Amino acid sequence: MLMNSNKVIIYAQDSFGGESAKTGIGFIRYGLCETVGIVDRQLAGKTASDVVNDLPKIPIFDSVEAAKKHRADADVLLVGIAPPGGKLPQEWISDIKTAIKLNLNIVNGLHDFLENILALKELASKQKVFIWDVRKYRGDLLVANAKLLDLPMQVVLTVGTDAAVGKMTVSLELAKAARKNKFSAEFVATGQTGMMISGDGIPIDAIIGDFMAGAIEQQLVKVSKKKCDFAFVEGQGSILHPAWSGVTLALYHGSLPHKLILCHKAGNKYLRNTKVEIESFNQFVKIYETVSLPLRKAKVAGIALNTLGLTNDQANDAIKKAEDETGLVADDVVRNCGEKLFCALR
Repeated sequence: MLMNSNKVIIYAQDSFGGESAKTGIGFIRYGLCETVGIVDRQLAGKTASDVVNDLPKIPIFDSVEAAKKHRADADVLLVGIAPPGGKLPQEWISDIKTAIKLNLNIVNGLHDFLENILALKELASKQKVFIWDVRKYRGDLLVANAKLLDLPMQVVLTVGTDAAVGKMTVSLELAKAARKNKFSAEFVATGQTGMMISGDGIPIDAIIGDFMAGAIEQQLVKVSKKKCDFAFVEGQGSILHPAWSGVTLALYHGSLPHKLILCHKAGNKYLRNTKVEIESFNQFVKIYETVSLPLRKAKVAGIALNTLGLTNDQANDAIKKAEDETGLVADDVVRNCGEKLFCALR
């Protein structure tokens, strides 16, 4: 639904820079079109780089109207925050109505679909703008049956010790490293942020359980028609997380990866929102390798660390500790690029 020519305003009211704004931050870093403004009344007057160091100097405004006034060529409002449970706060509806009246198309990654709100749907139709509910799955509901065994491309899946540790970012950086090394590579999105960035993919957590593995299989069959050397699949959740392990396993078995990259947020000791302890890297390496299907036994090729918030010395110490523990290559792809981990995959 998005094109290179679009100009995007990120809607991140009261949240930009926080963990819930990872959709907006990820889009700014990797999106296929330009972000020209951000809406967050608490940070109005600042720029994105004032809030997150490695972002460009995109201005932040207190309202949709102010952002649109600053950039009259803006044509998309992208909901860049993900509240708990992906629910739409009622107070956002008036801002979305305002955006539509200003002829902004709407990109929404929440579980609550804006198309289901009649007033918004009718207004969008009147203004001749689109609403893209990214998590609305529009593919066929099919079960997986190991079709990928016959395809020549190398499939690499990012897996995690936990949710929200950077699996999407790692997949994107590995695809970038592959292209730099003269290989053709595709990023395969499985969540709303990745789909907004790439303009394609599947919303795995919005698909009925029986058909999740089939959905990623279908997507990879489609990707294989591009004759790429590598397909980097964005992982979700964690195999040991009581909330999200089902999605993790469906992606794993449906994508039949050749190799895995294990992702971890440096310093994390417990699974998100639980009392479940993260014991060691080797614990996760063993489990992920054990549960791969006999049809294609996958191996962990490296450890991708998210060292956000650490000094360079602390980050280097964490990387060395991971390598010493596992005997595998480790690195932070944001701090150091994906070259080292891509070489490990090869």
